[in-house]
Amino acid sequence: MSYYSEASLVMIPSGVKDGKLYSAKPVDGSGDFTFSRGSDIEATRVASNGYIEKAKVNLVLQSNTFSTTWVNSFSTETGGQAGYDGSNDAWLLEKIAANGRIGQGVSQSGVQTLSVYAKKGDSDYLRLYVDGPASSIYFDLTDGSIQSSSSIISGKSTDMGGGWYRCEVAFEGSSTFVRIYPAEAGTSAGTSGSIYIQDAQLNYGLVAQDYVETTTTTVVSGITNNMPRLDYSGGASCPSALLEPSRTNLAVHSEYLDSIFNKASGVSFEDNATTSPEGVVNAAKLTNSNASFSGAYYVNMSFTNNDTMVASIFAKEGTISNMRFGITNQVESAHIYYQFNLSTGTFGNEDQTGGMTNYSADIQDYGNGWYRCIVIGTFPSSGVTSGGVYPRIEPNGYLYLYGLQVEKNVSYPTSYLPTYGTSATRNGDIALKTGISSLIGQTAGTLFFDWIMNHESPNTSEDLYTLTMSDGTGNKVIGINNYNQTLAVFIKDTTTQFFDNSYTSGADGARIKLALAYANNDVALYINGAQIATDSSASIPTLSQVRLNTFWNGNLPDSSSVNQLLLFKTRLSNSDLATLTSL
Repeated sequence: MSYYSEASLVMIPSGVKDGKLYSAKPVDGSGDFTFSRGSDIEATRVASNGYIEKAKVNLVLQSNTFSTTWVNSFSTETGGQAGYDGSNDAWLLEKIAANGRIGQGVSQSGVQTLSVYAKKGDSDYLRLYVDGPASSIYFDLTDGSIQSSSSIISGKSTDMGGGWYRCEVAFEGSSTFVRIYPAEAGTSAGTSGSIYIQDAQLNYGLVAQDYVETTTTTVVSGITNNMPRLDYSGGASCPSALLEPSRTNLAVHSEYLDSIFNKASGVSFEDNATTSPEGVVNAAKLTNSNASFSGAYYVNMSFTNNDTMVASIFAKEGTISNMRFGITNQVESAHIYYQFNLSTGTFGNEDQTGGMTNYSADIQDYGNGWYRCIVIGTFPSSGVTSGGVYPRIEPNGYLYLYGLQVEKNVSYPTSYLPTYGTSATRNGDIALKTGISSLIGQTAGTLFFDWIMNHESPNTSEDLYTLTMSDGTGNKVIGINNYNQTLAVFIKDTTTQFFDNSYTSGADGARIKLALAYANNDVALYINGAQIATDSSASIPTLSQVRLNTFWNGNLPDSSSVNQLLLFKTRLSNSDLATLTSL
């Protein structure tokens, strides 16, 4: 039997565009899902290359038309010059008086990186300057070296060949103006000189992103606000659609770690020390020169009685492999720590004091030696005014850290959510298809759903929905509910006719293939190749829409990665259900 040919709807995540998650069938687009999230730069995914991918941003206008929005001061700009990329898109920037330059007004804050491709002309030096934090850096364009700098986080040049360098400076603050100067060693006061420039960019974060062209508006590309996330977590060869509820990262700096951690004596951070899970050099090096476990703590977060904290950080072994990571209040009267082994990818040896409850830990392999270390715990009812996290590492050595995340009053971590100076919120993923009565079996049909359970509901206070088909109300529904460590599958035609919660779901990260075949008085449920339940008394509701990861009204969102969704307008045989759901 060809299940593809028999199915009325086939959604296998592979094609997306802004606001759309494509279905492979019907081929006319009538089964495509509408998608929205509404978060501009906060969402990330694991791309096919195994690295975490962020949205790409360029915050300057006319990024390679330096005679327009850019303001020239004692300078001239001539286009049509030979560029670093084999084009004739570079510009000759000449100064005709002291401090000749071009610049552009901006209004941004937090950690940012300004970059431009540059080549020496009559001048041997490039100066980049940012008003606000007064960040200044000089690059020697004869060899790409940094000649001097002030008020910066870091500077870097990349040799592009042919005398061209991509020069970048990372800084923190409220930027109001960015400037590019032809310069001399340590000064831009010379009255003449020139350099070649091309492709300016200002983006968030500690390093320059891949270049994004702008004209009259800033540009955000890639994982933007309404772009579905095709995720390759865990080394998957085929992507899944990553669907998550709204979350906030309370850690105001997820990558510029040296700025937020209070270090014990003998402990230090070095930012931009090695390649991170993002695939760029923006991970920090944490060094402990003491003869015992020691580290740094970050407590700039307010918590109250019975608040639950979910803290996570990416870590990689250096000369040492053991890290203690945990949740604490400011005076450490209550804490929970676990020890993570970054060589074996394991954890254990918890240390709890002060009445912490509901505590647990996990470790997730992100490849290239990187692990995401996760600790969850609830503060005691005795109260706490300030909570935080505390990484401690074994003596006389170093390891690497990236991507601190702290989520409050939730029970599990979600995908990495970067921050650059303030807390940030990623809105929930919404995927639905309405008006498809013709694709849903009304008196008989089959639902097949294949997904990765990102979160198994551990307690009765959570009532999360993985999938619902409905008539747009709560009266007629077929649904999958993630509740109290079970999957509850139900059919409701005004009143609930079929309900089963006998399948105890697997741990987080478990793959589940579920098929529900239905006809009046003839229902069968199969999960992972096994028959779970049957029913001979259910009546079938009339249905017109499908929602992924929420209840019929968009509430009670679950967290999952969708591999496949198939709908059939016939009730498949039980043997077909067993075949479809076999792992």
